[in-house]
Amino acid sequence: MKKFSTRKLAYTSVLLAVALVAGSIEAVVPPIIPALPFVRIGFSNVVTIFCYLVLGFPSALAISALKSVLVPIFVGNPVMALYSLTASVGSFLVSVLLLRIKRSGLPVISVLGAITHNMLQLCVAALMTGSAIVFGYAPWLVITGAGAGLATGVTLYLLVRFLPARLTENID
Repeated sequence: MKKFSTRKLAYTSVLLAVALVAGSIEAVVPPIIPALPFVRIGFSNVVTIFCYLVLGFPSALAISALKSVLVPIFVGNPVMALYSLTASVGSFLVSVLLLRIKRSGLPVISVLGAITHNMLQLCVAALMTGSAIVFGYAPWLVITGAGAGLATGVTLYLLVRFLPARLTENID
């Protein structure tokens, strides 16, 4: 088993804290589109993919899973964890797969990850309600997911492009 350095654990913990703050703020801020109150940009996902790029898969997967469970608890909506955990981990895995095949840039990968996130949440909603009618939201969620994914992808690109390398060197 590969060693997990104290420094790497500290970086992972800081990034988890940032993801939790971003996710908690986003969960309590009024919705961007009042008709679709569950639509969010997902800036905590920037932290998850950034963590993957800098610290690797285990740290990023831990952040994805932990933020999906802890943010709903922090904001007083534990049922949200069912939707969030499935969608966050699923979209993270899709994003990692796309990053590994290196055919697209960060904005495109983030768009596809956001759409995956939304579709997985619809699947959970269909299972929880026992009704496929929730898939009627799919067109709206694809459109808003593409917009949100583009916003997070561009943010991630700018972060990776302009963050001084000395902040991410020698982490292992």
